[in-house]
Formats: sequence, C-alpha cells, structure tokens
Amino acid sequence: MADRLTVWFKEIGRQDVALAGGKGANLGDMVQAGLPVPPGFVITAPAYRLLIEKVGLCSRIDELLEGLDRTACDALQAVEPRLRELFVHVPIPEELEREILEAYRRLGTEEPVAVRSSATAEDLAGASFAGQQDTILNVIGEEELLQAVRKCWSSLFTSQAIFYRCRQGFDDREVSMGVVVQKMIDSEKSGVSFTADPVLRNRYQMVVEAVWGLGEGIVSGTITPDHYKVDKETYEIDDEFIPTKKIMFCRKAPCEGQRGGVEVLPVPEDRADVRVLTEDELRKLIDLGNLVEEHFGCPQDIEWCITGNEIYLLQSRPITCL
Repeated sequence: MADRLTVWFKEIGRQDVALAGGKGANLGDMVQAGLPVPPGFVITAPAYRLLIEKVGLCSRIDELLEGLDRTACDALQAVEPRLRELFVHVPIPEELEREILEAYRRLGTEEPVAVRSSATAEDLAGASFAGQQDTILNVIGEEELLQAVRKCWSSLFTSQAIFYRCRQGFDDREVSMGVVVQKMIDSEKSGVSFTADPVLRNRYQMVVEAVWGLGEGIVSGTITPDHYKVDKETYEIDDEFIPTKKIMFCRKAPCEGQRGGVEVLPVPEDRADVRVLTEDELRKLIDLGNLVEEHFGCPQDIEWCITGNEIYLLQSRPITCL
C-alpha cells in the first residue's frame, strides 16, 4: 500500500503511520478492533508528497525554511502565513483529485464530513502534536472538501508545529501530512476521556470532560466543560465539577446558499446548569476508555461524541505526560 493515494480506515492499522499519519493509523486500528468509529478514509502521506513534488512546492518550502531560527517565536509567526499561502490555490494533480472525490462520493452524496490533519510525526508514544494542526468540521461538497484538504496540508507548517518538530528532533523535510476525511456526526454531546489522570498521574482514575454540542468548545478552550473523575474499576465518581455552560458549538444550518461550517449557539436555559452526561453514558465511556487503553497498551487521550443512544470515538492518542 506504500504508493496508495487514499485508504479506508478498515485497510490500515497502527503500523501505518508513515502512510496515514498518526491520527489516521490509530483510527484504522480502532476500526479493525471493532470499536465504534464513524466511517471514513485517509488521503495518504504519499499523496501529499506527490502534490508538493509535482507542482514544485518542495523548493519553495525549502527556501522559506532555509536558515530559519525554529526557536524564535517572531520568526516562526512571520514565516507561517507565507508557507501556508503556498497551498491555498495549489492545483491538485488530476489523478489525486479524482481519487479523493471518488472516495468522498462513496461516503454519500454531499455527505457532511470532518476533515482532520494527520501528520506522520504526530500521536506517537513520545510526542503529541494535539491542537497544532487543523481540523475543519461540517465540510459539505466536493470543492469545499478540496479546499479543506489544502488547509490541512498547509497546517503542517503552523508555527507551533515547526517549533515542536524542532524540539522533538523531527526533520521538517522528512515529515509528511495525511488527511482524515470522516463522516460528520451531528453531536448532541461531545468530550474527551483521559484513561489516566494526566495531572496527578493516577492510572486508576479516568478523567472525562463533556460539553453540549460539538467538541470544538473543549478543543479550543472556549467552554469550561463538565469534569468527572471516575474509578476505572468500580465506576465510583471521585470528583465532579458541573459549571454553567452558556454556549455550545453546533453544525451551521444552511442559509442563503451557504452550507457547512460551525456556529456558536446559546445553551437552552434548562440545560445550562445540569450535568451533560447521564450515569449510564458515563459508565459506557469508562468501559470504552478501558477497551481503548487495553487495545493500545498504554493510557489514551480519546475524543468522543454522543448522538441519541450512540457513542462514537473520533480519535485516540497516547497520553505523553505520564
């Protein structure tokens, strides 16, 4: 599969980081384990290499990175927009565009998708690039998908990612970008589960955080989430914090020819001060967290969402601070 341009989750596993990036490889591994992951595919790292080599971006990227002080914040912030601009209108090779759109059509006609960056140096046991590269939610339509993919490719060169690669000893020229395209779940509730307490380093407790709507509120730090500390074996809640939640992120409703994207809405008054998760949902999240940790063999940072009675796992990465 080393030269494949797109691969489905069911075709890949954790051994395929060089092909699908860390996020994509882990999703494939979870699908193969029978865990509840929304369907999707990965535009591979070889596809990214094909793009930058065919359209001549390699030399232009090298020129902008040449002599760059990767520890200087001002220098990194100055070069980031110039690097990312290279990708905004880059022509995608015909064979690559055709394969991306064929895979998208297999997901469904005009299917809303989440488009997530998946670099080949991320989500490894000793390094986490969480939050340093782009995710675009509720993407609808073929042209919109291609533009979201371009944005993910360009996010290989955020100032944070360049700095972190330098700090971790990764060579910019050796790292590639896969892109995950995953069916968008219209989440009623979303959150993260840490299968070990990352602050107290307690491996017997699971920390679960939850918000109404999409998980962007937690990822962006915009919303203070519900916070639960739960014993992983007995399900006993050792600590619980339920703040007032005034806003939530939701899929944007189509209007005046505009579609896709995310909007911020007020939380209904009857839900602002109540628990996001029921006892049953919390118990199921603990069970799923234990399964994912056992599967990967180390504590995990898991993103999930709930719609109706279904819980979906959106990604999982090792907790690197233990």
